[in-house]
Amino acid sequence: MTDTWITITGTLVAGISTGIGALPIYFKKNYSKKSLDIGMGFSAGIMLVASFVSLIFPAIETAQQIYLSRSAFPLVLLGLICGYLFIITFHEFLPHDHVFKSKDVTHKKKISRVTLIVLAISLHNFPEGLAVGVGFGSGDMSSGVTLALAISLQNMPEGLVVAFGLLSEGASKHKAFLMALLSGLIEPLAAGFGFMATSISEYSLPVALSFAGGTMLFVICQEIFPEIFREGHERSATVGVISGVIIMLALDFYL
Repeated sequence: MTDTWITITGTLVAGISTGIGALPIYFKKNYSKKSLDIGMGFSAGIMLVASFVSLIFPAIETAQQIYLSRSAFPLVLLGLICGYLFIITFHEFLPHDHVFKSKDVTHKKKISRVTLIVLAISLHNFPEGLAVGVGFGSGDMSSGVTLALAISLQNMPEGLVVAFGLLSEGASKHKAFLMALLSGLIEPLAAGFGFMATSISEYSLPVALSFAGGTMLFVICQEIFPEIFREGHERSATVGVISGVIIMLALDFYL
């Protein structure tokens, strides 16, 4: 399989993984908040390690090779901050609701909560797709494959959570599954942006890597962690986080 087909396959698999993760709704009607927090903790652990070992650390190494050593770190830091500011801007202005916690964005338009939940998970999936695209665009296929596998694994619990949330809002199983699947399809689009950003010039690679890392750190710290640690499931959620960290470290080590 050529590098092009590996890239396309990797981004598509990552995108449809939210739908794969939603499949259990057809076999079990209810899932406890505790089990969902474990799953989301697993996602957070994978994303946390991936942000550093697959994006931020490689950004620093690449910047040191391309630019003067003293300007490498400030450049990477600038990219990380820009990534954070970019995604927080969308977060503030795009109407959305979380599955469990109260809505934190006011919106004047009459939009159903089901639609708002789908918008929220789509917003969260954008940085993940961006990271996969940047990983493949860096020219290091092993890094791209590792990121694609990691994002695919962490998307599955997210898909189940969003499908469960839609069921609780009165959506049918078929609609919940379809919405979970569609929410992940923003990832191949975001991956395309990430891939093109790194393909323009090698000088843009460190910034693109750190930019993607900054967007992912926002999702972890402001979205996932507050959600999983707020209802007395801290110990179970932490087990999920540690499990995700171990899996991502193993993927990075063996791939």
